[in-house]
Amino acid sequence: MSDGSTLASNRDRDRAVARLADAHIEGRLTVEELDRLTGEAHAARTIADLDLVCANLPGGEVAEPRRADVEARGPYGAGQIAGMVALTVILPMGRLIGLVTAVALLRGETHPQRRRMLTTWACVCAAVLALEIVAIIVFVVL
Repeated sequence: MSDGSTLASNRDRDRAVARLADAHIEGRLTVEELDRLTGEAHAARTIADLDLVCANLPGGEVAEPRRADVEARGPYGAGQIAGMVALTVILPMGRLIGLVTAVALLRGETHPQRRRMLTTWACVCAAVLALEIVAIIVFVVL
């Protein structure tokens, strides 16, 4: 991104403003300079404009850091995998148990108010179970 005619993104502007704030904290800029340069950074259209705003600061261009400079994230640990599996399997099992229990209690219930409550409980368990299964399919399987 060393091409100065490239349009600046909000991320580029935010990075420039962060550099200006760091320079102010280090004592390189006064409050007035920080205010003026921050306004110029937010108004900048291109990377070259942002480079001009930060020209007197040490550290080079405002362009995005290279991929090699960004720390790569390691693989998931055993505890993280076990936690994901447990949540993926155990949570829907709780809803299934609730649904089966509600249906079992509903079969022998004759009191209308309790039947309504058990019917509501069964419907809620079924709906939440269906949503969890869809979420598992979307986020885990696909």
